[in-house]
Amino acid sequence: MRKTNDISVGGKVLIVLASALTGLLAALPVVRDRADAIRDVGRGLLSIGSWRDALVAFAFQIGGWGLGDFLRLIFAAMPWFLGLLLLFWGVVRWGGRFRRVCLGGVFLLCLGVSSLGVWSGLFSATRPISDFRLLAPVQLVETLKGKSGRVFMNPSAGPLVAPFGISFVDRTFTGKQASLLAQSPEDWRNENRAVPFSAVLIAGRVHEASPLIRHLRESPDWYLARLDNQGLLFLRGTNPDATAISIPEFSSPRDRAIFLAQYALNLEAADFQMLATSRMEEALSLAGKDYEILSRASSLSASQGKWERARKQAAAALESHAGYEAEYMLALSLLETQAFEKSHEATSKLLKEYPEDSQILLLHARTARAAREFAEETKALEKLLKLARANQLPTVRIHILLAQSWAQRGFPVQALSAYKMALAEAPPDAETREIRAAIATIEANRLK
Repeated sequence: MRKTNDISVGGKVLIVLASALTGLLAALPVVRDRADAIRDVGRGLLSIGSWRDALVAFAFQIGGWGLGDFLRLIFAAMPWFLGLLLLFWGVVRWGGRFRRVCLGGVFLLCLGVSSLGVWSGLFSATRPISDFRLLAPVQLVETLKGKSGRVFMNPSAGPLVAPFGISFVDRTFTGKQASLLAQSPEDWRNENRAVPFSAVLIAGRVHEASPLIRHLRESPDWYLARLDNQGLLFLRGTNPDATAISIPEFSSPRDRAIFLAQYALNLEAADFQMLATSRMEEALSLAGKDYEILSRASSLSASQGKWERARKQAAAALESHAGYEAEYMLALSLLETQAFEKSHEATSKLLKEYPEDSQILLLHARTARAAREFAEETKALEKLLKLARANQLPTVRIHILLAQSWAQRGFPVQALSAYKMALAEAPPDAETREIRAAIATIEANRLK
């Protein structure tokens, strides 16, 4: 006798096809994101990502972006596919006399998820950037391809460079140790003396290497060979610094505006402030209501100390849609304009979305102190310290901030411990004097 929860072969095939198609359509937005595609492939090529990144990079090496995107689509679709299959199985197994109604509901769910995926992937109002020139340092890599010798890159540059410059990735100096050198010109010089660099490529999060950029701009034995929207390239020698480039042709005013806004931030990083302001104003004139432009304009205003303007631009950017850059800039500008409670609320919200982001953790600690939430400050700094240790990054400054937080809360033992741990890392003379003075103050207060 046929069981009530049996289903025909045709019905099983339909369920599998519906689950698979829904998964593929739901994953369309993931594949459409070219920035994520570059990072996935780059991490895989550098062996610093997950096993999925490694497989995507392998597919990319065999069949280019097309095969890499196909594998990314499969990975993104798989959770939907398996989840819907499980849901269908549960309905068939336990649906009882309501099975047909429940099956109809699951098919409607498939239709809804598929429609949302198609809409987000193909017709979303927020158009993702697709031009590689706006996503990766393509021209910097092209300039470097004819050069020989060892290349230094800041950590976030590696995944962006690898898909376009795999031929010289094996002679780059990047990764965790590069974080230390990018922040310490003295350590960078020591490494350069041991095994000389022929080029320094800074891209991605350019601010990671701000101290090194300043040092190289002032160095007589290095020159700025190229500065564009994606970063800076320094070469060994005494040639004149590059001060401007011709703006490429783009198919839309928005793409040109994004290029100019990106370019303006890198000009500011190299201390070409007047040119940076000019380029950003041009970008705003082309697409002054676009999120990509406003969020970068806010960042430029902040770097120039125009905090009220930065706040307004970040808020305007968020009117179009939410985004990490604008949310961070809004929280930072609220802090700098002394709206302490609002800035702390903003970083608390950001921290829920990005709990492992060191930049947000540091800002959250700052807003917590300003809002006099000292326990929250300590908690954020302790987590920041844990992340820095895991990534083998400098921790002296974090120990100092943590010691100050403990001292503010009235815990001298913990404060002294944090200060002594900072001293154990042999900080520069100025910081050593600061730490010893703080220790002396705490110990004197304990004797009263």
